[in-house]
Amino acid sequence: MKNVLASGITIFFLLLGLHQAAAAEEKPVPQLRLRGEAVLLVPADQLNLRVGVVTDAANVEEALGLNSKKMDGIIGALKKIGLKNDEYQTSRFDIQPQWSPRPKQAPTDWRPRVVGYTVSNQLTIRTGQLELVGQLIEGAVAAGANEVGSIYFDLADPRRHRALAIETAAGNARADAQVLAASLGVKIVRVLSISLDQAQAFPRAESFRGGMLKSMTTDAVTPPIESGDITVRAAVEMVCEIAPAQ
Repeated sequence: MKNVLASGITIFFLLLGLHQAAAAEEKPVPQLRLRGEAVLLVPADQLNLRVGVVTDAANVEEALGLNSKKMDGIIGALKKIGLKNDEYQTSRFDIQPQWSPRPKQAPTDWRPRVVGYTVSNQLTIRTGQLELVGQLIEGAVAAGANEVGSIYFDLADPRRHRALAIETAAGNARADAQVLAASLGVKIVRVLSISLDQAQAFPRAESFRGGMLKSMTTDAVTPPIESGDITVRAAVEMVCEIAPAQ
């Protein structure tokens, strides 16, 4: 009986010790939470541009032939300016019928009929020759392009600049943590967690309106377009354990 009682007392104190140890481990750790950000302005080194031609005709053969002739002329003009074969590709091609409009007082047996065809052909240009942007637009329009759009500047290797932005944001967070800790009379013990909140490069788009295209066909003016800088942003969230400085 005494042995059983002694064993029970031993188990009780053992459990009590474990409970106290667990309570000690659950004691809140003083923390410092902060956010580090970085904004980099990187000169653009990639041009993206879309040019196309749309033709209409009464029959599909005529519409297709006219479209193909104009597109051949556009490609020839772009290559003459300096565009390389691997810097452009067909991004869209389609043939659509044109239907007769419904009359205001259509009979009950009225059915639409095909009255013509529309052929669309678009090229997507992606090149590092940013200095050619105005000449490419002017040359394409002069050769017969009647669609110009999706003009934006980007980075050829955005991951490299994204990594630099993340590194800068993390460094800013670490520096801010040291300054804040010193001002509060505490020290940074260790980093408990760090997470990436944002890291992205933002391409810069250019607006090119239809009115500008119409004026170019008559005035043949090279549009002044500047590539500018690409904004690369990054942000990190950091949690540090702190302790009294002494």
